[in-house]
Amino acid sequence: MPGFWDRLKTSIEAKLNKLLDNFEDPREQLDYAYDKLVQQLHDVEMALSRAITARKKLEFELERMDERINDLDDKAKRAMKLGREDLARKALERKLVLISQRKTLEEKIKEMKEDEENLMEVRDKLKTKIDLFKAKKEQLKAEYEASKAQVEVQEMVTGLSDDFASAAEIIDRAESKVNDMKARAAALDELVATGGALDVLEPEEKDEIERELDKVELNSQLEEEMKKLKEEVGS
Repeated sequence: MPGFWDRLKTSIEAKLNKLLDNFEDPREQLDYAYDKLVQQLHDVEMALSRAITARKKLEFELERMDERINDLDDKAKRAMKLGREDLARKALERKLVLISQRKTLEEKIKEMKEDEENLMEVRDKLKTKIDLFKAKKEQLKAEYEASKAQVEVQEMVTGLSDDFASAAEIIDRAESKVNDMKARAAALDELVATGGALDVLEPEEKDEIERELDKVELNSQLEEEMKKLKEEVGS
């Protein structure tokens, strides 16, 4: 029997390990393994219940057999008292047959009790294993979830660092443009104060045609002014 239970245990563990390889999430592996252990415990308890029931039936049969043996013994005595040796012999023959059957039944009941004891030992060990596994399972699941959360936070922080770096670059570019604009505004203020604002605008704001038109208009205005001046001086 010990060899049978060892082989059964090895077979169950091999099948369980093969099934666990199909799961990627260790939490699913742990829950599945725990459920399988609980199912095994249920199966062992059911087998133990069936074994006890079967033994009880044999024990009841043994009690009835004892009653029949006692009854045949009484009949043999009665037959002898009545001078019926032939009937006494028949009763004793049946009694001896039942005694032989009773011995076989007792041996069978003894074997069944040994099987029950083995099942009880397996059940008790399995209960202990389940209790220990459950505690370890919850611990490992908590550690996995904590590690997973830590990884997610680290990934988030890494992403935020990249975003912060990009934002810093954007801010640097914006500050550079703002500083350029401030410098340009300061230059314009200075040129306006000295009357050169239009000249500083020309290189960037005016194209060649506009500059030529401005020159023509300026010369026309200059000629009119010269004409007015000559008239005033002549008069």
